[in-house]
Amino acid sequence: MNRLSALACIGAFALAAACGGAAPDTIAPKPAAPTERPSASKPDAPADAGAAQANANPDDAVIAAYGQRYVDLVVECWPETATTLGLHTRDSELNDRSLEGIHRVTARERELLDELMARFPEKPRASRASFTDLSILEHALAVDIRRTEALRPHETRPDFYTEPLSAIFVIMARDFAPAADRARTALARIEKLPQAVAAAKTNLKNPSRIATQIGIESADGAKGFLDEQSALLVKELPSEKARITAAVRAAKEAYAGYKAWLTKDLLPRSTGQFAAGKPLFEFLTREDYFLTEDADAIHAMGKRVFDDTQQKLTETARRIDPSAKRWSDVVERVKAHHPTMADLLPSYRREVARARQFLVDKDVMPFPPGDILEVIETPQFRRTTIQAAYDQSPPFDPPGAKGFFYVTPAEPQWPRKRQEEWLRENDHGDQVDTAVHEAYPGHHLQQSFSRLHPSVVRKVTGPSIFSEGWALYSEELFAELGYYTDEERLMQLVWTLVRAARVIIDVGLHTRGMTYDEAVKILVDEVHLGRQLALNEVKRYTENPTQPLSYLIGRERIFAMRERMRARDGARFSLKTFHTEVLTRGTVAPGLLEREIFGE
Repeated sequence: MNRLSALACIGAFALAAACGGAAPDTIAPKPAAPTERPSASKPDAPADAGAAQANANPDDAVIAAYGQRYVDLVVECWPETATTLGLHTRDSELNDRSLEGIHRVTARERELLDELMARFPEKPRASRASFTDLSILEHALAVDIRRTEALRPHETRPDFYTEPLSAIFVIMARDFAPAADRARTALARIEKLPQAVAAAKTNLKNPSRIATQIGIESADGAKGFLDEQSALLVKELPSEKARITAAVRAAKEAYAGYKAWLTKDLLPRSTGQFAAGKPLFEFLTREDYFLTEDADAIHAMGKRVFDDTQQKLTETARRIDPSAKRWSDVVERVKAHHPTMADLLPSYRREVARARQFLVDKDVMPFPPGDILEVIETPQFRRTTIQAAYDQSPPFDPPGAKGFFYVTPAEPQWPRKRQEEWLRENDHGDQVDTAVHEAYPGHHLQQSFSRLHPSVVRKVTGPSIFSEGWALYSEELFAELGYYTDEERLMQLVWTLVRAARVIIDVGLHTRGMTYDEAVKILVDEVHLGRQLALNEVKRYTENPTQPLSYLIGRERIFAMRERMRARDGARFSLKTFHTEVLTRGTVAPGLLEREIFGE
């Protein structure tokens, strides 16, 4: 097995999503497979081994230098992604979405990948950690190239041209610089939006009908978003009001025209397919996620957990109400146990604090220095897309930067019925599960550790199969530790069922000919999601092959790693030791973590 087929790619999709999976108009051949390398067999030398370690691992410094070159490539080619990482030297720029720019980016990726493969034709003389970083670099490049060859998002995803709005949002949402300075860079990006939109009519070829509908919806939301940004910019830059007004007007006109073109011109001729196909799908699960299972085995894993979770839901619902005919009926009643409008934010704060204290009492989890989490109301301009969510501090921000847990309130001006519906979606059981998944020991705790890892490669990348897998593992860990009441366990199982359904649908849509409507039907009829939520969920699945499965499959790989460590350590095994091992190595695919921890 060659090195690229043996090791996982980390983070390529994050870059591809940010820059549209940049590809040239004419695709060059796929890079040749590298020579096989022998497996690592010896553990790293201790950190204090000094010169002896340097002599044993002379390639560590070379790999670190390539890591910095990769970071520089990200900043140069994907300034929008760089902003989200906390690298702010090009905050006034957008990704180049012209065909020439796309071609240039892919050429740069190929150039760096070819140089890496030539520099390390065999296994390097490196520590395990540096060998992992080299694997991350090689695969981040190789997988991104393969994605662009097959998916060509600049031709098939109209929402690729609304993504710059997110880059503006990030500038204004994070307090990394004085507000006036951030406003100036956001304004510079707004002024470049018409140029990004203009590239769409040249580049887009034959999207699927669903992809064009997503693009129409995204373009339609641009007006409201830009109006909100305009008010924020004028507040911070009152002397620039005329420039702001002109820039926002031009951007709104560009997106209004784009929406009209998508609706009248592109939609009637959007006959492309959204399915990735089995070869690409299995390439991504193997190379991007380091999974050995094929698509059918992954589907079977999802189906097994789906059926098991259905049974657990039924058993839990009957403990709550022995007369209930369906677990979904009990869920509807449980949702009536929700906070008042005034207590919504305080109740989330209590649940976050309770989850953290539970970990302290059980002593099963380490805590990093600088663990700061603030539970606050969602900023006004983010409330249309967020109910409750964690916003991590960018990895290149200074140590000690806080994370934010956003909670969107029910607005006083809403009709009473809408207020009640919103509060029902924030029922007690959902709050408990959300606090565990997003805060402790989920995303916040994991990301707080990840930010401390010294590797710049691991800071600039981060696969969802670990980050989302860890958060879902956290939910089930709390069930094992006896944290939930039956009501709380019921709601946690509902969301486990959603993640299992994602595996079935992800594989089905992209390798088994499942239709969009069939996928929606599963979520409505078997998972009991509301129809609009189900429609929105499946739209996302069509555009991101393998991401929906990352939650559950990541969880299963972490559990498998835990059992391997338990078997190795025997009576010496402890949960805290295991959690320390996996949390202190950054956000790395479980397959690579296993290699680094166990040494094969």
